[in-house]
Amino acid sequence: MRISTHQLFNRGLDNILDVNAQLQKTQLQISSGKRVLTPSDDPVASTRILQINQELALLGQYQSNINLAQNRLELEDGLLGSVSDVIQRLKELTIQAGDGSQNADDKKFIAEEVQQRLGQLVGIMNSKDPSGEYIFGGYQGKQEPFQLNEAGAYVYVGDEGQRLVQIDAAVTVAASDNGKDIFVNVASENNTFYTQASPRNTSEPPAVITQGQMIDQELYDEFYPEDMVIVFNDETDVTPARPNYSIVQKSDGKPVLSNQVYTSGDPISANGIQVEIIGSPQPGDVFFVQSSEKQGLLTTVERLAAGLEDYQDTPEGRQILTDLIDSTLANLTNAETKLLEKRSELGARLNTIESIDALQGDVEVHTKEVLSELQDVDMAEAVSRLSFQNLILQAAQQSYTQVTNLSLFDLL
Repeated sequence: MRISTHQLFNRGLDNILDVNAQLQKTQLQISSGKRVLTPSDDPVASTRILQINQELALLGQYQSNINLAQNRLELEDGLLGSVSDVIQRLKELTIQAGDGSQNADDKKFIAEEVQQRLGQLVGIMNSKDPSGEYIFGGYQGKQEPFQLNEAGAYVYVGDEGQRLVQIDAAVTVAASDNGKDIFVNVASENNTFYTQASPRNTSEPPAVITQGQMIDQELYDEFYPEDMVIVFNDETDVTPARPNYSIVQKSDGKPVLSNQVYTSGDPISANGIQVEIIGSPQPGDVFFVQSSEKQGLLTTVERLAAGLEDYQDTPEGRQILTDLIDSTLANLTNAETKLLEKRSELGARLNTIESIDALQGDVEVHTKEVLSELQDVDMAEAVSRLSFQNLILQAAQQSYTQVTNLSLFDLL
């Protein structure tokens, strides 16, 4: 077969370019450390490499979630430990207040420290995480979960949300707990109550009802679990006309008190409890006294402080204080128990996180080993191949040079 000079040159040049391309690819593999540079290098391996990188990205997200959950739960556990320390001091103050040698002035001094401890508790309960979100606010992480209402009592304004974090394909853990579950829904040793103004009240500014005090536990126990409704009447219902209210049972409307003259801030007493309404309620405004089996930790502390400040050294006053001391100690113990239960839950969650973290660490190591086998270049083999390809290139170049220098005139 006849080969033209042009074809001869092209074949030689193509061989040189082909060997040079192979050499450049080997150089790139060595410099990058990767065997598979493009999908065409190894389509099967390229597909698997893509899958493994996606798996590693998911493991990275799980690891980020693990760190987030672990940090939040450890912070929460530390805060609950601080709350327990404050409760212990409050129990000491409560026992001290019940000492018969303490007079009314002494009890007021104790009440001052109780108020300070109340502020300390609120500060802990309104703690933020490193990202600036309130830890115990549920999903409402941007606002303080415990706030003073118009009546001067602390109320929970967060929600009951619990943030869940996925730390594995089949494992989700709670990374937070709301303040209502931990600090508000605490079992009360005795039958108790809470107060609430109707959202439909029309007075401006709104009249408020205090959280109230228990002044006769036995009398209230006889009434429990009935609720009371304080209803403000037309001023003309009494003579001379003036603001007045009636109290009825919520279930059947049976009167408890009728047409009582109202003065802002004066005590309103019925069935063993005492509350105050502050402001100028309008006819038709309604306030509720609801029975409850639970009493929040802050409410327990607030009622202790109020009871000590209002203490009267009379037989009736001493009995009210005795009941207050007994119920406060029991309720503080219940709050401690709730904290211990919650901290036990936190420990279980942290153990789960640690187990998953260790497992995923092993999975990540194995996955990276498989990835390395698929995509990483064998350096010793690549260097040897580079030397061989370089030798071939030199030979091809020399051969090409010799062939291109041939001429028929050399044979004449």
